[in-house]
Amino acid sequence: MFDVVLHQPEIPPNAGNAIRLAANTGIRLHLVGPLGFSLAERQL
Repeated sequence: MFDVVLHQPEIPPNAGNAIRLAANTGIRLHLVGPLGFSLAERQL
């Protein structure tokens, strides 16, 4: 199994794509540091 780390992501669509990829492939995703957006944003 792989782990993917996004360190201080700032672009919501890119983070959203990584979240969907992780959900569909079973990869563990870690969002680290202050995020440049809210996780409640629709753009994710």
